[in-house]
Amino acid sequence: MSLPQRPGASSSSPSQPSFRDSYQRRRPDIEFPSPSPSPTPAGELGRKRSLVRPERHRISRDHPNYHYRQHAQNMSVYPSTTGNDPVYEESGAPELVDTSETISSGSTGLKSFTKPERNTTSLDRTSLMVPGHDHRHSTISDIEGQGPAEFVHEAVVPQPPPEWQPFGYPLAHTLCLVTAYSEGVEGIRTTLDSIALTDYPNSHKTILVICDGIIKGKGESISTPDAVLSMMGDHAVHPDDVQPFSYVAVASGSKRHNMAKIYAGFYAYGPDSIVPPEKQQRVPMMVVVKCGTPEEANKSKPGNRGKRDSQIILMSFLQKVMFDERMTELEFEMFNGLWKITGISPDFYEVVLMVDADTKVFPDSLTHMLSAMVRDPDIMGLCGETKIANKSDSWVTMIQVFEYFISHHLSKSFESVFGGVTCLPGCFCMYRIKAPKGGQNYWVPILANPDVVEHYSENVVDTLHKKNLLLLGEDRYLSTLMLRTFPKRKQVFVPQAVCKTTVPDKFSVLLSQRRRWINSTVHNLMELVLVRDLCGTFCFSMQFVVFMELVGTLVLPAAIAFTFYVVIISIVKSPVQIIPLVLLALILGLPAVLIVITAHRLSYVLWMFIYLLSLPIWNFVLPTYAYWKFDDFSWGDTRKTAGEKTKTAGIEYEGEFDSSKITMKRWRDFEKERRLRNANTASHNHTNSSFSNYAHNSVYGGYSDYQ
Repeated sequence: MSLPQRPGASSSSPSQPSFRDSYQRRRPDIEFPSPSPSPTPAGELGRKRSLVRPERHRISRDHPNYHYRQHAQNMSVYPSTTGNDPVYEESGAPELVDTSETISSGSTGLKSFTKPERNTTSLDRTSLMVPGHDHRHSTISDIEGQGPAEFVHEAVVPQPPPEWQPFGYPLAHTLCLVTAYSEGVEGIRTTLDSIALTDYPNSHKTILVICDGIIKGKGESISTPDAVLSMMGDHAVHPDDVQPFSYVAVASGSKRHNMAKIYAGFYAYGPDSIVPPEKQQRVPMMVVVKCGTPEEANKSKPGNRGKRDSQIILMSFLQKVMFDERMTELEFEMFNGLWKITGISPDFYEVVLMVDADTKVFPDSLTHMLSAMVRDPDIMGLCGETKIANKSDSWVTMIQVFEYFISHHLSKSFESVFGGVTCLPGCFCMYRIKAPKGGQNYWVPILANPDVVEHYSENVVDTLHKKNLLLLGEDRYLSTLMLRTFPKRKQVFVPQAVCKTTVPDKFSVLLSQRRRWINSTVHNLMELVLVRDLCGTFCFSMQFVVFMELVGTLVLPAAIAFTFYVVIISIVKSPVQIIPLVLLALILGLPAVLIVITAHRLSYVLWMFIYLLSLPIWNFVLPTYAYWKFDDFSWGDTRKTAGEKTKTAGIEYEGEFDSSKITMKRWRDFEKERRLRNANTASHNHTNSSFSNYAHNSVYGGYSDYQ
């Protein structure tokens, strides 16, 4: 297949350029790393399972089956009077035509299209706002006009042809979710820079940052939302014109009603960026700022509802997009915002990368993770290795280095053999939104599954068990829900994908963090041990592995106490018992073999000895403290905000929830209202402008503000 020539290009050339070269000239912002090995064929297990439901949605159609009737869109650009971002004025929109079949309006709600002659000069397969035409048919409704997003950003990253596979496998559209709470400018900039610089094509990745309230971190000069917005540019809607919209939050009482603002644009590296200009790429970016209702505007943390609520904003949105369900005003704005900056419908996204706002992702990590997802459709979730960025800050960080290493390369690697990693860390993991079934565009909802979304958005948290699951270990509980809902699918560990994060450097902070982690681990393992459909049989099953992990976690204090007892008795007793000491040394020294196999770095031997010296802390002090504080649901001192003493985790009840404040409609209904409102506004403005021009011309002799 050869690409259409650009206007003005010569048709004669001494040699025919390769597909890769011609596309790279069109896409200079995409780097071409060395391709990964050829993909392995998927197993028969995924093909034998029954189809759940087709994704022939009323929301979108398959873009490769459409072409455009025109080739140029008239888009005027005017300088902004309030900022550096340009203002776009659209004078035309393309019309989509289905070239695969005639669609009836009975089952899909779409207008009927005739099958015209194939247009050989069509542009990118998913660029929805390419040629200039007065009208077009929306891909998700039967409304004619300017399209669901009114216009698509002029500088949107174009979608490559479907046969373009720079890594040797088909590309999958990815949402990179970054949840922020009280992080500062430096931490957020590091995270967003690392995601933007990943070697995955910009046409298939979008950064989505969700700020959990108007929060200012301790020692920070500006709030977290302001810090994030300072890293955006080229806005689709000017920030001063953005309005808050309502949605149903994960909370109790009146706090179930929350409001948030949607900012859509592109990532801005800033004038003082450490990234060289030649490496700065154009990546679409959306920011959701939970600002709260007017009633909580004067409170300390307006809009704050927790990390689980931030994740549910995305998960609920994806579910409603996939099933064409009624959505809130906020979700409608998210839909249109994504369309504006990417040029594709949100139901094109297949996977979600979840990272925290203090995590640095390695450049090839996203590629390795998506490679595993594409090669094996049975994988529903995966995680990479998390390394420590501040290893030498204090003795507290030093004792965590080898603990992080062994938890990934020993625990998660062993669980990955069974395809059942019990904990995908929220700081760096990936979930599949929907899984392909068959070869006829059938999909199975995974992360967007209604059961997963419903259980994860639980509001009634009234027992000790639920509080430990939902208030302290929400990231681990999401992994548990996925395994419980899809026991035959896989959650794996991908060691090639690496990130770095900042760990606590004070023992009090480490104590509060591990209290939450240990208590949530116990309760999540109690949930998983009851799932009978996990892979394997009896002692060779994932259920047995979970049971052993649960028992091992509970008896950690007794185990380390017995170890010291054996050492003391073996030394004191005459004659000295050599065999128990030798066996103990072999057991504690076995991780050195793991270092040789995986890390290939002798420095980790030193970290191993530091870890062995701190075993009483890991196996006695931390578990004992966690069990003693089993009913403590405060978040601790992990991330403090300005003027805050100790954060509390929980769903506070304040007043009654007024559901009348939340408007929920299907996308097509929201879109009809928007277009009708815009049409009335345009008509009113046209009348006023005519009168204004007449007045100015008559008084000032032909002068007009509009000239």
